[in-house]
Amino acid sequence: MSNLLGPVRALSQDALGRLIASDGQRSDVLEATTAATVIASDAVVVCSERALLRRALRMGAVPGRAVCTKHQAALLKQAGCAVPKLPADAPVEAVAASYGDAMRSAGLDRVARLESSFLPVCERLQLAGLPIDLAGWDGVLDEAQRRAEAARQGLASIIGRDLTGAPAVEPGERDKLIAYFRSQGFQLKNLSKSVLAELDHPAAKALLVWREASKLTSTYESYTDRQVNGRIFGHFEPLGAQTGRMSCGHPNLQNIPAVLRPCVVAPPGRVLLSADYSGCELRIAAALSGDPEFRAALMSADFHSTVASRLFGKPVSKTENPQLRHAAKAINFGLIYGMGAKALAASLKIGTDEARDLLQRYFLGFPGLAAWRERAQQEGARTLTLETVSGRRLKMEKNSGTLALNYPVQGGGADLIKWAAVRFDRLLPELPGRPVLVNMVHDELLVEVDESAAEAVRGALVEAMMGAGVDLFPSVPMAVDSALARRWDH
Repeated sequence: MSNLLGPVRALSQDALGRLIASDGQRSDVLEATTAATVIASDAVVVCSERALLRRALRMGAVPGRAVCTKHQAALLKQAGCAVPKLPADAPVEAVAASYGDAMRSAGLDRVARLESSFLPVCERLQLAGLPIDLAGWDGVLDEAQRRAEAARQGLASIIGRDLTGAPAVEPGERDKLIAYFRSQGFQLKNLSKSVLAELDHPAAKALLVWREASKLTSTYESYTDRQVNGRIFGHFEPLGAQTGRMSCGHPNLQNIPAVLRPCVVAPPGRVLLSADYSGCELRIAAALSGDPEFRAALMSADFHSTVASRLFGKPVSKTENPQLRHAAKAINFGLIYGMGAKALAASLKIGTDEARDLLQRYFLGFPGLAAWRERAQQEGARTLTLETVSGRRLKMEKNSGTLALNYPVQGGGADLIKWAAVRFDRLLPELPGRPVLVNMVHDELLVEVDESAAEAVRGALVEAMMGAGVDLFPSVPMAVDSALARRWDH
């Protein structure tokens, strides 16, 4: 049997709960002793549920690609295309063929190939788990709990206590806190972080400390509930966002804050290798726009300083006129999200007219970038359809100029990191040191490897990531930063 992806082995479960692999002519019961032979590296697995693929991988199956029909349905629906309707009891083989035809007819074969190549990588990542120092993790959260309580008592000392000695107002009592601040002469409408940060009052500072510390404990104290033998296991979703970005939950291993990252520690004799794309989305914007001036600025030693010098006509560096570098940096990153004069003015704390003038001068210096933005927004408004470099498509319900700019850039970044992970995964059988991918965070790959082979594997990982950039965005070279350490602090 074949579909647009080539010969396949369809996975299903029989009445006895056994895992069955079928090619349309014969069926095999998968067992640990035969899985690697029945589903070898040249095989394409098709399944209706990822759990079936996960079982096959645990048994030793090593498919080169894997298709989950639920994922293909999501890609079709997102692109505004019809999803095949088949009987609930239709054989997996028939479902696979129907979806293959639908993906091919919709022109989604390239993104289908990318996602099918990435799915086994994602499942192996999920099975690997993230190594952590449990005592260190608990220690960070204990300290945060102490900070939260100290801030709570400090707030009580400022605002006052009731007759029993308990705080008169608890940190979570919004209305009472707003009333208190109004009594102090601050006419607040809300207690957002940005509002409190502007207040020169000890109660505001105490409240911010309490929020930060209590959020850390409430969010991350349950993470270790999912640990087995010192490793945390999350659930990765390959299509976590419309852009193709992967997400993670139960718990979210992509959202571990800087204060807890050092608690991610490789086992004895092993190290963590982290590698991430530097300025990835700006480089993708340069590739999509084809602006030679923007590309040249990106290739300079300090992109933000180079742009600031062009914009303001003054020498700029991290130490010389740093405020001008900050302004250019705000525009550089805001351009991807369609930031206008009002948003820039708020970001830089300047007038709207001054911000509008800055944007005009910026795009006069990069006419190709300005033209791409205009084309992208006009085409999005005309077709209500957006597309990434892999052919991933989004049919918008209503026009969004911001999304028209962001989708091909952020979606292109998702395509890039997935393809980089696939390229690296294909190198693993030949690499020393038992390297294993243990986390992915937007534009970063985290690999666990034997310390003795770390440098060799670092070279292979960087090469895989750079090669993915050449494959997808050949006009603008990507930049990759890498680091080796026992702890994840890159």
